[in-house]
Amino acid sequence: MEVKAFIFDLDGTLMDSEIIWVYAVHEYLLDKGFDVSYDYAVDLVYGNSWEYIYEELEKKYPELKSEMPNFIEKVYPYFNKHAERMPLAIPSSIKLLKELSTNYICAIVSGSYRKDVIEAIHRLGIEKNISLFLGKEDYYPGKPHPAGYIKASEILKVKPEQCVVFEDSTVGVNAAKSAGMFCVALARPDRPKQDISLADFVLPDLGQFSLDLLKQKCGEKCSAME
Repeated sequence: MEVKAFIFDLDGTLMDSEIIWVYAVHEYLLDKGFDVSYDYAVDLVYGNSWEYIYEELEKKYPELKSEMPNFIEKVYPYFNKHAERMPLAIPSSIKLLKELSTNYICAIVSGSYRKDVIEAIHRLGIEKNISLFLGKEDYYPGKPHPAGYIKASEILKVKPEQCVVFEDSTVGVNAAKSAGMFCVALARPDRPKQDISLADFVLPDLGQFSLDLLKQKCGEKCSAME
């Protein structure tokens, strides 16, 4: 395997935003008068697509159906409140992206809306480090379907087997592997656990990643990577 591109998930991998969305949705539901636990909010939000969140909320709380078209706009104020007191960037992940981008194509495939991805790229200061980004409007179906990663490889003109993906969620890892890509999972010990058993290997911090480690983990498949 001659690696030509590294593709990063955004929320939970480069940016610690997933946990903030958990806090935001939890607080929003409490303010709406629903007696929901924090654990319910974690299961609902963390690592899941907005489509899944909308569907689950409509099933559990049919009275919220009319709010679903503008749900995220209603939750934004809660997100922004929590984001003001929490650092968004995951420093070691950003450092890795910047290092890899000096010699390799780097891209982002996110399940977030394009406008949020654009804002995140600006806030993280990584505009010069990525060759492509895809938001949820750019591909269908969303993760765990491989459509986003397949589209990225097509646009970048790189074969799936020449891509290494960094993901942190069950659906993201499954999407990357279904696309035929090598996948490194980020499992931070202070964040909700995900089923990332399909990943090729797992790290608690992307600061531990190196090209030598990648060669070691994928063996002869990476023999062409220099």
